[in-house]
Amino acid sequence: METTDMICFKDFFPQAIEQRGFFSEDKYENFSSLLDQLNQWLAQNKVEIINIETVVLRDIDDEKTRFLAEEPFFYQFIRVWYQVPDEDSPKTEDVS
Repeated sequence: METTDMICFKDFFPQAIEQRGFFSEDKYENFSSLLDQLNQWLAQNKVEIINIETVVLRDIDDEKTRFLAEEPFFYQFIRVWYQVPDEDSPKTEDVS
């Protein structure tokens, strides 16, 4: 039986390290922490990388951003696109 490679992705999200009050923003891990997580994952998983991208989303937390100052809330994470043989494919994963 012939196997084919599967394209998958994995997201690396910053985790909240300090939850502040209702009217102020939570404090999140910095971007270099995400790179450390990515490098650790790559060392443990031998995959063929297709692309690594930085994704920036604006105002993804509508409940929270409604009450913040006029500045929009931006959320940044890393997405890795990679290829694995079909039988080893974990499909898609998110890091929580």
